[in-house]
Amino acid sequence: MKKLALLAPLAFMIGVVPAAAQPAAPPAAPKVLQIFREEVKPGKTTAHQKVEVGWPKAFAQAKWPTYYMAATSVTGPSEAWFITGYPSYAAYEADQQNLEKATALFAETQRLSALDGELLTQGRGMLAAYRDDLSYNTGVNLAKMRYFTITTVRVRPGHDAEFVEARKIVKAAHEKAGLADPAAIYQVTAGAPGGTYLVIVPRVSLEELDRSEAIHGDAYRQALGGEAGQKRLAELQSSALISSESNHFAFSPAMSYSSPQLVAGDPAFWTPKPAAATKPAAPAGDKATEKK
Repeated sequence: MKKLALLAPLAFMIGVVPAAAQPAAPPAAPKVLQIFREEVKPGKTTAHQKVEVGWPKAFAQAKWPTYYMAATSVTGPSEAWFITGYPSYAAYEADQQNLEKATALFAETQRLSALDGELLTQGRGMLAAYRDDLSYNTGVNLAKMRYFTITTVRVRPGHDAEFVEARKIVKAAHEKAGLADPAAIYQVTAGAPGGTYLVIVPRVSLEELDRSEAIHGDAYRQALGGEAGQKRLAELQSSALISSESNHFAFSPAMSYSSPQLVAGDPAFWTPKPAAATKPAAPAGDKATEKK
């Protein structure tokens, strides 16, 4: 199955919780992500969105208790990503089984999948495990986020230890320099070649990219250990990586089945607006509709 509901949203992707239930610390990121990537045929983006909005409507009608989030690509291939978080692989399996038991909802998702398939070049489902040892500053307010950047990293067979060492150096430097920019790192465990990692960075605006160099300036470079530390990091990355590709994605409220907490954090953004009705053109010669 694709877009199964989001049991526990990413810690840096969670909406504002009610004041009475404010936690003392940000919630932990889910241990498991299900990600479904859909590559949309050229010229079919609008048609694809029209089909996709049927999914959250179906889940809402069924009062499904869990949620998922959608985003569309700004760069790279024309894709839509659907992200689902779980506390365990057992919870992921249980959610699939529960959906299959919900006969009417399951039938509707099958119908939508068939329509969806006509608009796609390909699709890929992945499972990924959270790497808390490599992630940092993940407790941000998703309700105010509009984009995220995903860097897909491929590590050479047998070189995971070097990649992990490199990411731990980056994490320690961020913490030492007191940088606030977040990154959640997941290791893909199924659905992609071995050694695939995802570095996920949420953003309020793409304007943040203009400030990236300033943010990772002298203080960050010194926290890396100066020239010697930077050289060590470059050596590790050169030895460990086959490839690294970054792309930007924009959140799509219309294609998401958003939690009430997320919507409450920014209702104007997360509540999709109904499409405006288009008035039919007046028949030629219809005096009742002509301007006088």
